[in-house]
Amino acid sequence: MAYIGHRCGCGHMDTQHKAGAPKSTCEARAGLSCRTGCRKSVKSLLRPTFDLKGRPVERIVPPGERIGGNNGHVTCACDNCEALYAELTAA
Repeated sequence: MAYIGHRCGCGHMDTQHKAGAPKSTCEARAGLSCRTGCRKSVKSLLRPTFDLKGRPVERIVPPGERIGGNNGHVTCACDNCEALYAELTAA
């Protein structure tokens, strides 16, 4: 499944940041501080995902839904993400 989100100034996607953690901490860095700091971009982008054979997965997770099971992250549901979702899915 693909999802819509924002890239931070550190280069990671917003779903890689721990909820409630300091803005300079990413899960992708195993809790280490990101060197450039984390400032969420206003621009929304589609983060594609691929199956085990490297083929793109067509489904896009709607904004505001949880990815990664019960312990996963909720995708951003800001106006920009909602608009991009509507544009990409013609919903």
